[in-house]
Amino acid sequence: MAANWTWPLLVNVIRKKKVSNTFGMVRHYANGTPKPHQGWDFEAAVGTTAYAIAGGKVHSVKSGGDYGHRITIEFEHNGVKYWAFYAHMQHIGKSVGDIVELNDEIGTTGKSGNAINLPASEDHLHFEIRTQASPGMGLAGRISPIKIFGVCPLNVPIAG
Repeated sequence: MAANWTWPLLVNVIRKKKVSNTFGMVRHYANGTPKPHQGWDFEAAVGTTAYAIAGGKVHSVKSGGDYGHRITIEFEHNGVKYWAFYAHMQHIGKSVGDIVELNDEIGTTGKSGNAINLPASEDHLHFEIRTQASPGMGLAGRISPIKIFGVCPLNVPIAG
């Protein structure tokens, strides 16, 4: 991982250590047809502090829908623009246009959006790396976070 990136949480591990909580066509509809998951779900109890993975500017802060309370931070890496997207937040401590530095606290994880009724054992931060600020459904406009971090914390937690 490049020195100008860090992890979104102090302890980062994929929720329940399940591949279905990683990026790609890793989930399934009731009939068995594969469906996409657009990011990584990190285990995170409600109220866990989330951090800016890079220096940049807050692009959007929104509420509602499946993602609930969410924040998108725009930044550059090696001359390429990306957006870090954090969803199901409880509290967001930044506003649109705010400048953030690497490791700045941006808010706390929660149970908003379609995570609201999950049991405590499923509490998580949904996290994406986007190549478009506001992509639609599916995987378009997103890349697997492994392309930035170089490793997926599927079975072994990684410190932020």
